[in-house]
Amino acid sequence: MELHRHPQSAELFAELLNRPSPQINAPAVAKQWVLMPAPGDAHASASLREAIAQLCQTHGVAGPGTEKHHHVQLGSMELRWEQHTEFSSVVLIADHTTDAAALPTAWLAGIQHTLLTGALIQIHTPDTAPDGWLNGWPGAVGGQVMSQAGTIATTLRPNDSGLVDYRIINRDLDPARLGRLTQRLYEIETYRMLALLGLPLAKQTGQTLNELEQQLVELVERLGDTEDLSDDQQLLDELFGLAQASERLMANTDYRFSATQAYGRIVRDRLDEVNEQALDHRQPLGEFLERRFEPAMRTTANITRRQENLSARIARTVSLARTRVEVSLQTQHRTQLEAMAHRAQLQLRLQRTVEGLSVMAISYYTIGILAYLLGGWLPTDHVKWWISVTSPALLLGIWWLLKRWRKRLMEADEDAD
Repeated sequence: MELHRHPQSAELFAELLNRPSPQINAPAVAKQWVLMPAPGDAHASASLREAIAQLCQTHGVAGPGTEKHHHVQLGSMELRWEQHTEFSSVVLIADHTTDAAALPTAWLAGIQHTLLTGALIQIHTPDTAPDGWLNGWPGAVGGQVMSQAGTIATTLRPNDSGLVDYRIINRDLDPARLGRLTQRLYEIETYRMLALLGLPLAKQTGQTLNELEQQLVELVERLGDTEDLSDDQQLLDELFGLAQASERLMANTDYRFSATQAYGRIVRDRLDEVNEQALDHRQPLGEFLERRFEPAMRTTANITRRQENLSARIARTVSLARTRVEVSLQTQHRTQLEAMAHRAQLQLRLQRTVEGLSVMAISYYTIGILAYLLGGWLPTDHVKWWISVTSPALLLGIWWLLKRWRKRLMEADEDAD
């Protein structure tokens, strides 16, 4: 019984195995170009693929298919093309009987890419290397690599073609190990420059961060000087605007800075893999990059931390300002409630005053009516006596009726609630 394979199993195996390192016999020469597509040009990648297909057709071999890589032998040369997320790498490898300048480059003229960097790697054995080929190279850095099986040197400066010269002397490396060493050297050059793309942006972002941080300091100082709710609301609006600017800055730089750190880690990994050791007075390549390259990586990492810290500080300040606004609102509401309670007490007092006056008025008119009624039946002296006797009872009765009526109204209102 055969188990069903995972639908992505073959793809994952191919991802690990479809880009093998080259195998190189010394002496040899390799040229590599790191090509960046034109920004916003959707046809840039297609133009490079078409150029590679035409070069392959010229040599009578198959061009690239739908994959994003292609390795093929063009006569005495090997062509290696790999398309990555934001760049493409093109490598030509030939034996050293071919002059480096003779490696074809005209086919690259029509592509919609720009050259970021590249490597011209010349490989010799101790027998074929010219005298002083490494030792007499002024300003070069390098050392022994691969357990002292080879020696490398480079100035890390581009030549007239925009490629950085690397030189290798192979002492005891088989073709597979020499191919891996060559690949690691041009990958160091590739990812070194790709990582440094974040440095100019980091410097620009640092200036913007200085401005945003200063604005935050000013807003924090104003936080304790606000006098009323409108000032607090204005301050909160300005803080929201500052938070928006900070988040926009992070969104615009996050990809570049994340890529810089990732590329920097690849450079460190490749340096560890070549296992470089110092040679005589020459400064090792790894030491040179540690002193010149690592500060740029730390700069971008520091800018990333500053952005995160600024965002956190703004969030804390917004929380404080919002709390202040809420406290101000609560204070304002309490003041309004107290004023409403005071007005309610005044209205209650006024109502009781009106009730007292109403009792007096109703009693006055009732007694007047009663006097008219009794006046037709009794003498005047008797009418006055009856009025004197009944007036207190009338007053109390009317007061009791009004009080009972108000109580019923209040009970009816509570039942309705």
